[in-house]
Amino acid sequence: MKDLYVSLLGDIYGNLLTDKQRNIVRDYYDRDLSLSEIAEAHGITRQAALDAVRTGENTLKKYESALGFAEKFRRISEYVSEIEKLLGNGDCSGAEAATKELEALLI
Repeated sequence: MKDLYVSLLGDIYGNLLTDKQRNIVRDYYDRDLSLSEIAEAHGITRQAALDAVRTGENTLKKYESALGFAEKFRRISEYVSEIEKLLGNGDCSGAEAATKELEALLI
């Protein structure tokens, strides 16, 4: 099963990959092409397509490990959902506290 987390990392860091790596990773994760289809489209072997996907995945994961933007995005999304829930329940003081925590995260 394909890891959607890699697709998210591609959205965040994809422009840091080479054009070929970025296209192959997008073909695999975003366009759901098979390795054989990728190989044919790029004029490479299936093994080369697999190697490019793995190299791209590893590179994206290294960027995330160093920079952490996907994790920060996840945490921001959690705070926003929590704030929406609190406001929906009429808990303005809880929403205000969560907003302050979110602000601290953004600094």
